[in-house]
Amino acid sequence: MKILLATPLYASHWDAGHFWLKALNGLGHTVLVWDYRLNPLPRCFQTDFTLVMKGESIDPEMLPHPRVCYWPDALERTPGIEKLLSQYDKVFTPVRPTPADMEWLPSGGMEWLPSGWDEDIHRYTGAEKDIPSVYIGTYNSWRKVEFLRAIRPDRLVGNGWDLVSDDIYAGSGQSFGLLPPQYLHDFVALASRAQVLINIHQGPVGLNRKIFEMISCGLTITDRVPGVEEIFGQDLAQLVSYRTPEEGHKLLKAWLGRPQKERDEIWQLEKKAIEPYTYREAAERILSFAG
Repeated sequence: MKILLATPLYASHWDAGHFWLKALNGLGHTVLVWDYRLNPLPRCFQTDFTLVMKGESIDPEMLPHPRVCYWPDALERTPGIEKLLSQYDKVFTPVRPTPADMEWLPSGGMEWLPSGWDEDIHRYTGAEKDIPSVYIGTYNSWRKVEFLRAIRPDRLVGNGWDLVSDDIYAGSGQSFGLLPPQYLHDFVALASRAQVLINIHQGPVGLNRKIFEMISCGLTITDRVPGVEEIFGQDLAQLVSYRTPEEGHKLLKAWLGRPQKERDEIWQLEKKAIEPYTYREAAERILSFAG
């Protein structure tokens, strides 16, 4: 099948489109990539299937059918997005909860599809786990600041944290490392060194892709947003997730106080839980809509 993949592949640092492209190629399909942020107006595409990653600036009516959108954000973050999404044949999203009133959705509806990780890229490197705790992510919400102020990881990694790091660590007496963004192999190399990785969602909805990428490299604790229990099951979720900043701090201290062997045992359960959520599996599910 010839597929049009619309994603900011070159306009963004290591856009997830790289993983979707790899997955689609691995399934034996021919993929034409359109970076809609670099080239706002598409050419005349002759394809069998259209897959748009987010596509907030795209007019879906310009694209051939069947056309599907993977929308990664909570709908509340983009007021009026319903009108755009209603023009697709189907919408997939990693976000829970999905809207209760979905009359505006296309006939195919909205389907929950969390992803993802790539089994060739996201995996433990074998490095010594010499960093107690690491948070990797972008400063893009005050909610993250509130959680990190309580949790206080040993490494704080990503864009923008130099603006608020003094506020997060003020008066703690704790030394920490502030590092620039880490992508792809650099992300994996750093994550593999952590005894405990910390995931925090931008808002109280889930799930982000980073939770899967982190778990591939090491034991990960996460804020409990909708979808966490569905991925892990209730028992495992109780062990690796927290609802409040204070719970996150206590959970991190508890795991750092245990032997590496115990951390590894729970990590293996986490890895088992995310096995079905690779980009390849997600791509197969999306393409099944084409019949």
